[in-house]
Amino acid sequence: MQTPSIRLRALVLPLALALVFLLLLAQQVQAGSTAIPTETYRVVSGDTLWDLADDRTEAGEDVRSVVRLIQRLNDLDGGYITPGQVIVLPAA
Repeated sequence: MQTPSIRLRALVLPLALALVFLLLLAQQVQAGSTAIPTETYRVVSGDTLWDLADDRTEAGEDVRSVVRLIQRLNDLDGGYITPGQVIVLPAA
C-alpha cells in the first residue's frame, strides 16, 4: 500500500508541471498581444518585399527585422510577392 507522502508527491508533481506550463503559455500570449499599427497595401509591379520593408524601417533599425515582420504578418514562407496581392504592412 502506498503511503500518503508518495500519493501526495504523485499528485503534486503533475500539478506543478501543469502550472509551469500555463504560466509559460500566458507569458507567450501576453508577449504576442502587443498591437503593431498596420495598413493594407496592394502590391504593384516592381515591388519587392525588401523595398517595402526598407520604406518602413526606422533609422538605425535592421531592414531584415522588418522583412521578417512583414513575412509573419502575412504568413509568407519566403520573400515572393505578386502584383495585385494585398498584404499587411507595418504602418509607415
